[in-house]
Amino acid sequence: MTLLELRELTVGVIADETERELVRELSFDLEQGRTLCVVGESGSGKTVTALSIIRLLEFVAPVRTRGEITVDGVDLTRLSADEMRAYRGPRIGMIFQEALDSLNPSQRVGKQLIEAYRKPGSLPRQAARKGTPLHREAETKARGLLKEVGLTDTDRVLSLYPHQMSGGMQQRVMIALALMADPSLLIADEPTTALDVTTQAEILTLFDRVRRDHGTACVFITHDMGVAAQVADRIAVMYRGELVELGSKEDILHAPKHPYTKALLDCVPKLGVSRRDGFPTISEALLEAAMNGESAVATETRTLAGRKTAAGEGTALVIDSVSKVYGHRGRFSLSREPEVHAVKDVSLEIAPGEFFGLVGESGSGKTTLGRLVSALETPTAGTITFGEHRCTSKGLDGDERAFRRRAQLIFQDPQSSLDPRHSAARIIAEPLRELTGLRGADLDRRVTELIDEVGLPSDTAKKLPSQLSGGQRQRVSIARAIAAEPDLIVADEPTSALDVSVQGQVMNLLLELRRTRALSFLFITHNLSLVLSVADRVGVMYRGELIETGDPDEIRLRPRHDYTRRLLAANPELPAHPHTGVRNP
Repeated sequence: MTLLELRELTVGVIADETERELVRELSFDLEQGRTLCVVGESGSGKTVTALSIIRLLEFVAPVRTRGEITVDGVDLTRLSADEMRAYRGPRIGMIFQEALDSLNPSQRVGKQLIEAYRKPGSLPRQAARKGTPLHREAETKARGLLKEVGLTDTDRVLSLYPHQMSGGMQQRVMIALALMADPSLLIADEPTTALDVTTQAEILTLFDRVRRDHGTACVFITHDMGVAAQVADRIAVMYRGELVELGSKEDILHAPKHPYTKALLDCVPKLGVSRRDGFPTISEALLEAAMNGESAVATETRTLAGRKTAAGEGTALVIDSVSKVYGHRGRFSLSREPEVHAVKDVSLEIAPGEFFGLVGESGSGKTTLGRLVSALETPTAGTITFGEHRCTSKGLDGDERAFRRRAQLIFQDPQSSLDPRHSAARIIAEPLRELTGLRGADLDRRVTELIDEVGLPSDTAKKLPSQLSGGQRQRVSIARAIAAEPDLIVADEPTSALDVSVQGQVMNLLLELRRTRALSFLFITHNLSLVLSVADRVGVMYRGELIETGDPDEIRLRPRHDYTRRLLAANPELPAHPHTGVRNP
């Protein structure tokens, strides 16, 4: 039975009295109890489609919608605002990408779940009135759903605020929240993007089981083909606002027809495939040629520059028995806060020019170790040595400015790490001005060179971070990190929120910079396929401990620790497909 039907849907945003079409003539349908994954890169129209179905886009910007969106035969585009409000929750549930941003930070989880409960004939938020039969029903329903999503300590969870939960717990609560009113249709917008592989695997398994138990249909938005392979019954591929391919999961993954679908599959990192010489990326020119039948492939792999300095020449990073305890109590401390052992007795050496990958789930201590190496935190015990610089529990020895010139950090989220009031040129110029003393025309010339080196157009210099795409913002972050010509880069999840092709572009840039500048990398990630394809050596962290190190083949084929085996098992992998092939210019 068909539940959702889109027919010739076109969505345009109105700005300055002109209309820009974001989705064009989109048509598909979804049967009750089935999952349709909508995949594509940023800007393809995935999220616009999801927000248009539930009619939330009209709250963000003036929009003009043409075509039909029918749920159980009712065209939602023709409903009034009050009529549409009755559909949100009881008929259509929504799971947003950022759970922490979607949950009310000022309300406990219990209140938010109970408020979402709806019974036929009840008013919105009527269940929030304590002491009523409806409130008791809502609380019973909330407890049952929390248990279904794996949060069995319901008393504790109901009393928590969103910020007191881990990312995985927040996403589980979001699933329970979306199911409180028993909707027949769920829309999930990138619900696992920011999660590590083990938590992602748990959430996807949980999501699929709960959805099937409730008989709910789902539109699942993702840019990760590996995720789509796990949850989809059918896959819709979008490109520049248009549907370019629609079919069963098996057909899309094993026998894709459209060049863009093939290109997306080619760009996904795969276990056992080395990408040290470059990642395939989608070429707009080749894609257009392939769509016109003039090219067999739509991806290309850059030929990276030769290595400037051989590995082993330069300064090694030595981490010796380092621990970090938060809430550490001294002899006379009266604090009752529990101690958190974020890093436990970690020892590691990264050779000059080495690309060392560090993997682990959220809370494993990998980001804390990166901050310790960058001297943004001081260790509770142990020593970190980089050339003449030593960092101990007493802080950083020597000239901090000299250390900052030699070791730089690329943060995970450029949206929050770049000053929103400063232009890209000013952001890149800051380390040059503060660490190297450049001024005037020399400073301007060096900023222009760096913008060109990281592959950004020249007009980027005057733009604010909000005017740049995610990949462009990350390139600005990289330009800022390399400005002072460091020897070591700590890269903390620099590609976690990027589309697979943009991820390839950023990784190619990092690999090229490593070769031309003889950089060492501590590359922190939860993407196991990515790090195994590019690193010289890989370390695995678990509960603050470095439990295993080895070259990528050792980690992949002969893992020694049970946790490493669990990581490999949880890693979303694509089935082999016969068309794979990239062009080397």
